[in-house]
Amino acid sequence: MSTHGSGTRAGHGGELEHILISETREELLKADSKAGVMLTALGAALTTLLGTISAGGITPQEYAPVPQTLFWAGCAAWIPALVMFGLAVVPRAGKPQRSRAHYFGDAAGTSSVELFAELVRRTDPRERNLSQCIVLSRTVWLKYRCIRHGMIWSAVFLVLTPFGLLTGASV
Repeated sequence: MSTHGSGTRAGHGGELEHILISETREELLKADSKAGVMLTALGAALTTLLGTISAGGITPQEYAPVPQTLFWAGCAAWIPALVMFGLAVVPRAGKPQRSRAHYFGDAAGTSSVELFAELVRRTDPRERNLSQCIVLSRTVWLKYRCIRHGMIWSAVFLVLTPFGLLTGASV
């Protein structure tokens, strides 16, 4: 294998690192956006439901036991859905480390400009990029897992609650 070949490979590695970080950041933004939309829709659904109950449009407390159980079980599913979407959008700043210059938190935890300048000089950009890609990837994975769980709980809310209303209103 020639030196030129290995140099080319290293060049592709650096390019790939930047592509992976860029794509991971895009996925992070997509996950936050998806969770935000779902959180807004979930809030709107509950607001509509509470408004209808408050106005006397529906009276689930007067339904037979089975429709009432379906309705309240559906409403109870709203809580874990809210928690999951909330966990998906919560900021994750990570833990600052004073021995490196990888993230904004590392800079915030440094006591002086001179010390941080020294950390920046000692930081290997490739190591930093790989570290950032791993941390961001884990964050995206966690956000999407929360979104999936939130969607499942939302589906329970959006199926059981109206089903309880429909069967309760028809009795």
